[in-house]
Amino acid sequence: MLTLLFPPEDQVAHIHLGLRCERSQVVDRPPLSNSFAGKEAPAMVAPTITSLSPLSGTTAGGNPVVLKGKNFNTPAVTSVTFDGNSATFTINSDEQITATAPTHPAGSVTVTVTNANGSATAGYSYGSGLTLSPTQGPTGGGTVVDIYGMGLAGANSVLFGCTAARSFTQLSATHLQAVSPAGGGEVHVVVMAKGTASAPAYFYYIPAPFTSGINPVAGPLARGTAVTITGQNLYTTTAVTFGGIPATSFAVVSDSQVTAVPPARAAPGSVQVKVTTAGGVAGNLSFTYDTTPTISGLSPSSGSTNGGDTITINGTNLADTKAVTFGGNPAHFGVIDSNTVTAITPPPAPQDPPT
Repeated sequence: MLTLLFPPEDQVAHIHLGLRCERSQVVDRPPLSNSFAGKEAPAMVAPTITSLSPLSGTTAGGNPVVLKGKNFNTPAVTSVTFDGNSATFTINSDEQITATAPTHPAGSVTVTVTNANGSATAGYSYGSGLTLSPTQGPTGGGTVVDIYGMGLAGANSVLFGCTAARSFTQLSATHLQAVSPAGGGEVHVVVMAKGTASAPAYFYYIPAPFTSGINPVAGPLARGTAVTITGQNLYTTTAVTFGGIPATSFAVVSDSQVTAVPPARAAPGSVQVKVTTAGGVAGNLSFTYDTTPTISGLSPSSGSTNGGDTITINGTNLADTKAVTFGGNPAHFGVIDSNTVTAITPPPAPQDPPT
């Protein structure tokens, strides 16, 4: 039981502060268990493949292929083959495998992933041109690009459009690594080796991102609702950070809009918001973590029209509460802790007599 003593009314300073009220829901949850005793073990199932990236490569092979899907580790995948030819691979997670494409003649093949309970397949194509990884980068250049293909031994230049790569390294007869020069738009990448030009591959220059606004500009220390970031050239966004901490989640809405959920933070203050894309980083926005009070519940939620009821207010960031009002009428109150305030409902304000 909590007893509150209030000073005479003429000694109480009433300072208006609007409290944002938010309803909450209490959800009954079943008790958690840390044991499978008396329960069936999780089912062991066959793998599934949802995507491959890239979908094609050169006949030389040697390029990485990222397979995404499910059940790659339950149980663990034991083989990855391209048209029956074994590939080396790494299980990155239960939902991703990185395999190295083996050599193969030009044409379409079936990629098969197998574990103890079955297999899954997807299509992949071999061609005679070059394969690039990555296939895009900023207009300022500086992207390290892996180039795979046949006949690359003795390479003496790598061209991005009409501009030579800043530098390149011969890693094998089928693998080069080049640093992209500055450029713009879509360009052909060609390797010159022993006086012969390779078949071209495409590289895309992505304009630098620009951010112009964030809404709202402030939020609670606890993980909040999504903010909307507006700007330009945002469609290749790969990361959003708040004070160097990755957003809890983000989604690209369009080339001019991204939504993100700020991560929780221990202390109030302003932090820099950065958006990273294939074209670079934009970091001209800020977001302020504040101690804005929130209300999650009242108990009781109703009372006498004459006032005088003691109400418990639950919420967050209530330690510095300066005023509590009911319909604009100030109430006597006491702060219990940062999550609890009690208040006595005031009588209704007098009504003006009819004229």
